[in-house]
Amino acid sequence: MIGVNITTKNGILLFTHFFIPGFSDVDEDLRAGLMTAVLNAVQETHSGTGIKTIDQGRYFVHIVEGELTYGIFFSHENDLKVHNFANTTLQGFEFFFNKKIKKSISFNNDEFIKFQDFLTKKYSDLISIDVVSLSKIIEIMEESIFSDYIILEKPNFHQVFTHISSLPGIHKHANQIASMCKSLLEASLMIGHETTKIEFNLGENYYVFVDCFVKYVVILIVQKKEQSKAIKEIVRIHNIIELHFY
Repeated sequence: MIGVNITTKNGILLFTHFFIPGFSDVDEDLRAGLMTAVLNAVQETHSGTGIKTIDQGRYFVHIVEGELTYGIFFSHENDLKVHNFANTTLQGFEFFFNKKIKKSISFNNDEFIKFQDFLTKKYSDLISIDVVSLSKIIEIMEESIFSDYIILEKPNFHQVFTHISSLPGIHKHANQIASMCKSLLEASLMIGHETTKIEFNLGENYYVFVDCFVKYVVILIVQKKEQSKAIKEIVRIHNIIELHFY
């Protein structure tokens, strides 16, 4: 996440914060035309819901429409975790300042500064990793007969650990495999049905198992000739993780 702007629906800037110093200075001249893009984007959708994303090349601009405000979020990513962060941040802002925004037609620059505490907490949640739980998952996986796996952390499906040791041809593609699995999982949520298991061929030689838990997703990659053995191993790993965490 790069930064956040929150404005009234007629374009008055209420709150701004950038997590990357200097970004707002570099892109200040973008801001004059940004509200036009925001208004056009919202008018095009006619829905008042969801997130409109504008690809600026070096980064994305995510636009969220609330009841009284627009949230404009700058990010290098365009994925579920950023969308969740944008939605909850704007909801939090309107919850805290609903009456103030409705009653006022002019605002002081420091009226909304206390929202910084809420934003800091949400940003910390966005980038934090549960190290203790992750360490236990890794410990369980290290006891497996298969050593090529990727771990995603929920609810945002960000990739928190990758271990590819016996499949050298896979190592350089691990991030793309994780991204593909993440897209499938996000798609299942968007259509209202959370997927718990996914299996698919990866080319002619490999097979991928995706197993979802409450806090983590384990992606196991095996040679296709070991698919039957891997099915039994997945069940064993699943039972151990379930027993330990749930």
